[in-house]
Amino acid sequence: MILSDAQSVNFREIRMGNIAPGILYRSSHPIKDLMQEKTISILANNARIAAVLNLCDNSTGISSKAFFAPWYNSLLNKNKVIALDMDFSVTNDRFKRKLKEGLKFIIDTEGPWLVHCHAGVDRTGFVCMVLEAFMGAKLDDVIDDYLLSFNSIFKSSIYEAQKADLQVAMKLLSVMSDSITITEQNLQQIAEIYLLKKIGLSPSEIELLKEKLADT
Repeated sequence: MILSDAQSVNFREIRMGNIAPGILYRSSHPIKDLMQEKTISILANNARIAAVLNLCDNSTGISSKAFFAPWYNSLLNKNKVIALDMDFSVTNDRFKRKLKEGLKFIIDTEGPWLVHCHAGVDRTGFVCMVLEAFMGAKLDDVIDDYLLSFNSIFKSSIYEAQKADLQVAMKLLSVMSDSITITEQNLQQIAEIYLLKKIGLSPSEIELLKEKLADT
């Protein structure tokens, strides 16, 4: 059931763990479809979005779309939008390289940040899970936020909506952990090790990313 305009377009603040209020947001594509463009424009302006991680487009593709959304086009012209052109294979090396680019973009810019792909479900879902876990969110909160996206007007490109459950969320989270069982107690440590070892952030970049997301 669609409870609100914001929920229908998958736009919401990520407020859990040590993530500061009003600093990190997620949504479906702000300018992909006229059906959600007006709603997200209002929500993004209210949130004062200052930089955008676009997980699904390349730089050429986003330029032609952004022209029709003044707030998005303004950020693009200020180099405050990064177009990462990620696919759905969260375990492959290309995805990891792109994720590293996106996280370094956060380090190098000022928020509030908006993370989006097309539906705001799969790629956005995984990236937000990583950031939430990294910033000390509770396991149940990370899972609940992921599953909430299946209440929007969009569908997963990987899972059927009715199959979006605890097992699906835990399978996605397990990408960070190899064979280690994820628990409430080790979730944050696993996320940090994932960013260090698999994504390739340096220890100093890890600390800068924490500071940015905590708005310290």
